[in-house]
Amino acid sequence: MQEHLTDEQLAEQLAGHADAQVREHLALCPACRDEQERADNLLARCREAIRAAASRSEPFWQWQRTAIVRRHMEWGGPRRLAWAAVTAVLVFIAILLSEKTPPAKSLAQSDPDHALLVDVERSVRREVPLALEPAALLTQEMSRGAEASYRETRRKTEPGEWE
Repeated sequence: MQEHLTDEQLAEQLAGHADAQVREHLALCPACRDEQERADNLLARCREAIRAAASRSEPFWQWQRTAIVRRHMEWGGPRRLAWAAVTAVLVFIAILLSEKTPPAKSLAQSDPDHALLVDVERSVRREVPLALEPAALLTQEMSRGAEASYRETRRKTEPGEWE
C-alpha cells in the first residue's frame, strides 16, 4: 500500500465506503488516523452548526431578512448600477470618437493585380533585368578598366599624339 492515504480515500472512509485496505492502513498509520479524526471532528461541528441554525425561531429569520434589505437599500444597488452603466457607455463613445481613422489605401495597395502590373511595367522599362543588375555593374566596371588600360598602353606607344 502507499505511504499515506489520499484525500479521496479519506473522504470515502468518512462516507463509509472505504475498502479493507484503507481500513487496514488507518489501523496501522497514526498520521492518517489523526487526519481522519480531525475530519470527523470538523464534520461533527458542521452538523451541530446546521442543527443550531435550523432550530432558530421565525423572528430571528425575519430580523435577518430585514438586515439584508436594509444593507441593500443603503448600498443603493440599482441607482449605482445605472450610473455605472451610463459612465461605461460614455467612456466607450469617447474612445470610439477619439480613434483616428486610418488613411485610405491607394489602388495599388488594395488591388494585388494592379501592384503586379506596376511591377511588370517597371521590369520591362529597365535596360537590365533586376536579377542581372549586379552582373551589369561588374561588366561596366570591367569595361571602364579595359578602356583605361587601352588608353594607357596607347599613350605609351604613341607619345606624341597623347601629350
